[in-house]
Amino acid sequence: MSAAPTCTRTTRLALPPGALLLAVALRAHAQAAPSAGGPSLTPLLTGLLLVLALIGAAAWLLRRAGLAQTGSTSGLRLVGQLALGPRERLVIIEVADRRWLLGVSAAGISRLGTLPPASEGSASEPAGTERGFSDIIRRLTSLR
Repeated sequence: MSAAPTCTRTTRLALPPGALLLAVALRAHAQAAPSAGGPSLTPLLTGLLLVLALIGAAAWLLRRAGLAQTGSTSGLRLVGQLALGPRERLVIIEVADRRWLLGVSAAGISRLGTLPPASEGSASEPAGTERGFSDIIRRLTSLR
């Protein structure tokens, strides 16, 4: 008996020229060991926190040194203040040519009186240098 010839048929797939290279690369990538957690975000977050801390420290120093402008373009100027307690104080403000005595507390702000406008010579001096704060209060209470 003789062996019958076997017929094997080879099928060729029509693939684009780079497909085989892509398939090999994908298989190699799939078999590669996964990284130990991916890229680290620690340097990025540390740098971000450092920059934010520097911005906050610069703002605090500018405010503390009095170099930060608080928007005094409205013509409102704080002439003097006297603390009466932890949350209460008397404040003299100047708006245009008027001076007001205000009482500031946790409950709110109330106008206690009106003061005469400052003279030209004392406009640049604080209220405490032209006369004592207690003198101003005494004069206001005597007017009532």
